[in-house]
Amino acid sequence: MCGRYRRRSTKEKIAELFEVEHGLEEFEIEPADDIAPGSVQPVVYNTPEGERRIAPMRWGFRLPDRFLFNTRSEGVERSRFWQAAFRERRCIVPADSFFEWTHDASRAKAKFEFTVRDGGLFGMAGLWSPWLNPRTGQWEQTFSILTGEANEAMRPIHDRQPEILSPSEYADYLASSPRPPVHLLRIMPGAELHAHAVTETHAETQQGSLFGDK
Repeated sequence: MCGRYRRRSTKEKIAELFEVEHGLEEFEIEPADDIAPGSVQPVVYNTPEGERRIAPMRWGFRLPDRFLFNTRSEGVERSRFWQAAFRERRCIVPADSFFEWTHDASRAKAKFEFTVRDGGLFGMAGLWSPWLNPRTGQWEQTFSILTGEANEAMRPIHDRQPEILSPSEYADYLASSPRPPVHLLRIMPGAELHAHAVTETHAETQQGSLFGDK
């Protein structure tokens, strides 16, 4: 699962890592320490013409009966709800870390922050799609983060984790292809994921526990 993440990197650093040259002047990217579903965040995607861009999109798909902000990678290419997006509208979500809470009912929930490799910027595999906001009557671009089974570093805390891509996989994941890149969705080795406990207020703990992996 991924219900919160942090992004401290500058727009220039994001553009450099993800090799984005277009659209940078259209908006600003402010650092954010506690990014929650429902907020508008920058994501990286390819246009139909193959141009790499960064664009602000809203995190989550609000349906009449539920709110989807994570997508299970298992079977995503066959899912009636997600398969079109996985074939045609893949994106990458830049992050510097993500958060998770323990799910042990016998004790108070503890919050952990996860970083990758050297603690630098990384990309989470995602999907995006147009969504008609009923409040404004306007179309918005929305995104979801793909999640997979937890590795040995994550498993003591939660049974799901974001699908994190390596830089060498960014181009293949975003590229238009007759066969969606299912092979890129796999468990990250536990040695590449570092966890440490963080302190938080009671309100933050309660807020973080509101979201479930659908």
